[in-house]
Amino acid sequence: MITVNGPGELYYWALTLMNSIIASKLPIQIWIFLTPCQFSTGYEQKVIQENHSIAKVFLPSETKQICWGKKPLPFPRQGLILFLGGDIYNAVLLKKRSGYPLWVYGSHLRWPKYVDLYLARFLRDYEQYQFPQKKFVGDLLYSYVIQKKYPTEQENRFFCHGEPRILFLPGSRLFAYDYLIPFYKKIARLLLPIFPKSSSVVGFPEHYSTKDVPADDWGELEMPFYFGVTSHLMNQADVAIAIPGSSNLELFYRKKKALIILPLEANSQNIPLTGIPEFIGKIPGIGPIIKKKIIYSMNSQKKWVSLPNILMNREIFPELRGKVCPEDVVRKIENMIHDSDFDYEIPEDEFPTTADSVLTQLIQENFYDKREKSL
Repeated sequence: MITVNGPGELYYWALTLMNSIIASKLPIQIWIFLTPCQFSTGYEQKVIQENHSIAKVFLPSETKQICWGKKPLPFPRQGLILFLGGDIYNAVLLKKRSGYPLWVYGSHLRWPKYVDLYLARFLRDYEQYQFPQKKFVGDLLYSYVIQKKYPTEQENRFFCHGEPRILFLPGSRLFAYDYLIPFYKKIARLLLPIFPKSSSVVGFPEHYSTKDVPADDWGELEMPFYFGVTSHLMNQADVAIAIPGSSNLELFYRKKKALIILPLEANSQNIPLTGIPEFIGKIPGIGPIIKKKIIYSMNSQKKWVSLPNILMNREIFPELRGKVCPEDVVRKIENMIHDSDFDYEIPEDEFPTTADSVLTQLIQENFYDKREKSL
C-alpha cells in the first residue's frame, strides 16, 4: 500500500519502484492511496490510470473516508504501508486501520513513534535523524534517470532549428503558468537576437495538455510545447531555465546547465504556504500584503532554494530570486552558454543510483522472508 499525493512522487518514485518490483518478479499486489493535500494538482489519477500493475487506486476523498473509518475496507492478512508523499498522518491512520508496518521514505520524519522503518532519500537526512530503525537507500529519482535510456533516434527530434538548445521548464503547478509562460516568452524573444540560430522549447508534465497552457500571442516566435517528454528534452538541451522543484534534481543527475528562477514580485499571492501563513494570506484586503512579506522574509533566510545547491552546499545551478526581470535571466543565460568550465562530480556514496533495487530487496527480505519463516 503506497500513499502519495503528487504526480512527481507517483511518476518518479512510485512507478520507478514498481518497475523494479515487476522486474524482480515479486508476487506483490500494489494499492495506491492518493492523499488529500493542498499541493496536489488534481491530475494524480491520470498518471497511474493506465498502469495495469496497480491493483487498486483510491482517490483523495476515498482515502480520507477509509483513514477516518467512514468507509470500510477489508485488508489482506499481510501487508506493508510505504509512505511516499502527502500528509504522513494519513499513512499513520492506515497503519492503525490495517495493522501493517509503516515505512517512511523521504526527507522529513514525523510521527516517529508510529514509524517502523525510516528510509532516507539523502545521506544528510540519514545522518540527521536519530531513529533506531533507519536505512539510507538513495533517491528513486536518480534510479529513474538510470532506468530511462533513450534510443539515439529519439534524441534528435525536439529542437528543430539549431544551437544553443534552450529548455524552459515551468513545473507542475498550474497556478504559476499564467505568470511563467508569458515571462518565458519574453526571455525567448530577448535571447533570439543574441543567438539567432537557437532552438527554444517548453516542457510540460505528461498529465497536462495545451488546454492547460494560458492562451497568448506568440507571433513569429517558434517555441514548441511538449508534454510528457521532459527527460528527452533535458538530454538534448544545452541549458535549461527552471523553477525550484524535482526537475532541478533530474537536471543535476543528468549534469546539465540550468538557471533556477523564483520570481516573487508578481506571483506571490498564488504561492501556497502551510498553516497560519496561508490562512493569513486569505484575509481580504491586508492578507495578501502580509503573505507577500512572509514569502520575501522566508526567501531572504534561505541560502539556496534549489535542492542540488542545498545538498551539495555550493552553487551547482545559479539562482535568481525575488524581483526577477527577463533581462537579468538573459544576461545570466548568455554567460552560462559561453562558460566552458561547467562541471561537477556527483559523489557515489552520497547519491547511489540503486535506490529502486535496494528498496525492492528490503521489501522482499522484510515481508516475504518473514512469511516463509512463519510457515
